[in-house]
Amino acid sequence: MTNYERFVKTINWEQSDRILTYDFVDNKELLAKYGGYDESKKYSFEQLVEINAKSFKGMGLNVTRFIYDPANHWMGSKIENWIRFLGVNPNDWEVSQKGGTAWISKRPFSNLKELEKNMPNPPKLEEVKEWYVPPIKYIKEVFDDYNIVFIGAVDGPLEDSYIYTDTELFMTAIYDAPELVSEIMDCTAKFSAYIAQFFAENATVPLVFMGEDIACCTGPMFSPKFITEYALPRWRWIMDPIKKKGFKSLFHTDGRYGELLPIIFDEFGADGLNPIERNECNDIFEIRKQYPDKLLFGNVCCAVTLPHGNIYDVEDETLELIEKIGPQGGILIGSSSEVHDLVPVENALTMYRTVHEYGTYPIDVERIRKQRNDIKDKLKIRKGQFP
Repeated sequence: MTNYERFVKTINWEQSDRILTYDFVDNKELLAKYGGYDESKKYSFEQLVEINAKSFKGMGLNVTRFIYDPANHWMGSKIENWIRFLGVNPNDWEVSQKGGTAWISKRPFSNLKELEKNMPNPPKLEEVKEWYVPPIKYIKEVFDDYNIVFIGAVDGPLEDSYIYTDTELFMTAIYDAPELVSEIMDCTAKFSAYIAQFFAENATVPLVFMGEDIACCTGPMFSPKFITEYALPRWRWIMDPIKKKGFKSLFHTDGRYGELLPIIFDEFGADGLNPIERNECNDIFEIRKQYPDKLLFGNVCCAVTLPHGNIYDVEDETLELIEKIGPQGGILIGSSSEVHDLVPVENALTMYRTVHEYGTYPIDVERIRKQRNDIKDKLKIRKGQFP
């Protein structure tokens, strides 16, 4: 059985032979160790695709949604897309990059009056098609050769809009200039809707991920009323072509879902979540109990366990997921958000190895419990949390 076949069975709640691993990997050491990445060299897009696929295969990753380029943070690519497709002036924007992260360090506006003079333009469908379709076809071709599943991904219109304006100015605009908020969100939503349409027409797999960071560790950043009025209709623009094809949708926000879950699941109709941040944000076991028919992608903690735990902490947290959710199905296991540069290689490998070793169906729960008991005295971060 190929990983594609396993993936399709898993998202359709059919019996597969094992649990798959899934992740967003932006760890330079892993890319170098298993993909041969050399930071002294410059790579073409095609070379980066090959390096990423080779790396994922070597580390034991089965499913992903991201091509990692250590030299260019995704924030820079976002600005490039605004310039190319939304008519943004390239001279007025700057991105700074340091320590594995990036931020917009220059915008052509700092208040609502200036923002009104620097609004984005709606994207043109044919221009997006010409840009998007060739690379997604190439990724599918390469990843198929490595037996790696690459899922489609789009940016959420709300996240894209507050990144464009700066979060503080966006919050001000919600109250003082809601017409600007609507206009910006229309542009960002149309761009993502076009990508979703072209992915549906050239699909690598029958699932699309939408990244919409609308929560923090204490809960939602926006009121449910605002989400329902401004975001929900535009989410539907994006996912309509996906749903018409019978594909699944995976919803992403960092932070605590809280009262967003009924909107995401019951009103929007998302089929699953990724990530499910731990670290006192979300309880994946409670979410599964509350929504037993929803897919879960994650959920080994990338804030504490993966970067700061030992291999036994990582093994135990992974085993707990296999033990408590694996038998029910509908789960792919990886980090709670990303395997970043602070995650030791051995911890990432332990997570994936554990899934491959213990995630075979039928899940042997007794074997897992015995192993968790055998390693409980070796735990550091998770000591005292067993069972």
